Amino acid sequence: MVAPGGEASSGVIGIFRHMVQTEGFFSLYKGLAPSIASMAPSGAVFYGVYDILKSTYLHSLERQKRIKNLKQEGQELFALEQLELGTMRTLLYGAIAGCCSEATTYPLEVVRRHLQMQVQATKMNALATCVKIVDQGGIPALQAGLTPSLLQNGFYAL
Repeated sequence: MVAPGGEASSGVIGIFRHMVQTEGFFSLYKGLAPSIASMAPSGAVFYGVYDILKSTYLHSLERQKRIKNLKQEGQELFALEQLELGTMRTLLYGAIAGCCSEATTYPLEVVRRHLQMQVQATKMNALATCVKIVDQGGIPALQAGLTPSLLQNGFYAL
């Protein structure tokens, strides 16, 4: 394995050692602030979208008619069964919610990656890095790579 300066290193421990020696201990935490800042919105968007989709389906006319037909056929439904989505709908709603969450917080992930790639000589904070990204590529630069990330997120959910 070759370290960023071209020196050969011995695996992960060697890279850690190299980073601490050349950039200091806190270089191991590059990009931590944007990662932490994206956690709460990510969860909020995911569970918010999932809950909206689930609630909309459970209160839909299609669902109400289905429950009514099952009761007329003499099938007894427990309360929990009336709140179930089914496996496929749960997976689909999870994938949609995951994609919405990813799209919402993706700009913070772009900033985090840029922070991690910085060398000590040109080190900037998260806000300055974000401004630099927008200056160089416009607002779309904060979404660079979003499509593959959404596809990956959708496949993980399914």
